[in-house]
Amino acid sequence: MPIILLLSLLIAPARAADLSSVVNAAVLRSPAAAEARARRKSADAAGREVTRSRLPRLSAAGSFTRSDDPLFSFGSLLQERRVTQADFDPARLNRPGYKTAVHGTLELGVPLFTGFELTRAAELAELYGREADAWGGAAAQGVRLRAVTSYVARLEDRDLLAELDERLKSAATAIERAERLRRQGLVLGSDHQAALAILSGLRARRAQAAAEKSAHDAELSALLGAAAPDAAGTLGAWAPPVEDDAALVSAALAARPDLRVAGLRREQAAVRVRGADAGLSPVVDAFAALETSDDGLGSGAAAARRIGVRASVPFGDPAYFARRARARADADAQQDARASLEDAVRGEVLARAAGVRGLGAVAPELDESLARARQSLDEVRPLYREGRQSVMEVLRAEEAVAKLVEARLDARRRLRADWAALRAAEGRLDDEAIMTLGRSLEDAR
Repeated sequence: MPIILLLSLLIAPARAADLSSVVNAAVLRSPAAAEARARRKSADAAGREVTRSRLPRLSAAGSFTRSDDPLFSFGSLLQERRVTQADFDPARLNRPGYKTAVHGTLELGVPLFTGFELTRAAELAELYGREADAWGGAAAQGVRLRAVTSYVARLEDRDLLAELDERLKSAATAIERAERLRRQGLVLGSDHQAALAILSGLRARRAQAAAEKSAHDAELSALLGAAAPDAAGTLGAWAPPVEDDAALVSAALAARPDLRVAGLRREQAAVRVRGADAGLSPVVDAFAALETSDDGLGSGAAAARRIGVRASVPFGDPAYFARRARARADADAQQDARASLEDAVRGEVLARAAGVRGLGAVAPELDESLARARQSLDEVRPLYREGRQSVMEVLRAEEAVAKLVEARLDARRRLRADWAALRAAEGRLDDEAIMTLGRSLEDAR
């Protein structure tokens, strides 16, 4: 389904797209999410490598040697099973001349005991895979947050530009009438200049809003890898669901991907501590080998067979205690890193929750202020036409409405963006949260 959405955005970028479609397309295209998937594949391959390392391993070795060493020469004859009575002649034993020997070995080895190294490697591979999944979740949430922020900003840009265009059109009509009256000497020059200054300010704000829209379009296009589609919906009134502080912190400590990563790294450090403690354990394997020798000149070859069990012990390793100390220090550091991150998460969640609640409390005041400003504008226009108010008062009323519309749009945009940031701080900016945001835009139409 996300692939179809992405293709539809690429083929028809001019068509309005809802929030869920845009967010899903951004996540699907995200290089960060692709990196996490590649890391998961790497961890899975590491797990398969460990499993297959327990199986018998076949290896081959070969050598080509030429020497006049007496021991080498006689030993080669013994390996080739070609010793004769003449080879015991002292002159021949002492000065055998140069001899060429070709040796080949085919060996089958089976690990019997590796000091639990393979067990630890399997545990680490599994932990690396879970870490990759956690980073993938964090990357997806980061992309979702950026997409939501850009999407609602573009809604604000669209509605603000429409409001400014309306205010500019209305203000220009009042200015034209004032121009006619000024030529007749019925409008004070100072009032006229003040009105023109307000009109210029509205035009400058309109140009700034258009530039901000271009910036937000570019940001969303970069996330999608294609031209950003028009945003569907409206920034209407909305009361976001916000739990109490204790529930928010508890959810964040349980769901934050970076906290899961910190916990997994702590487990990885514990595995490495066990590996350092077992650094003096023996390594045992069984083997069966087939050895061949040939003088390189004739076709007669000899073969010898060897089977056995061998063990090695790193007895007296001077770096053993330093290696153990390093592993334990790393484990302590991972533990402290997790605790530090928990403190940061608590602070972030509580601060964002307070911000969302504050924006929710401001919304009714902004609605009332805007309603009064619109009423004032509706009342001052007929008074101006009757000559009982100056054009400057009309422009001031137009400016007040424009500013309050912008303030309300900004608060509604921030309410949604900050709520998304709060859910991301909890580690719960998932598809359900995106659908909740999308419904808030649909309900406002």
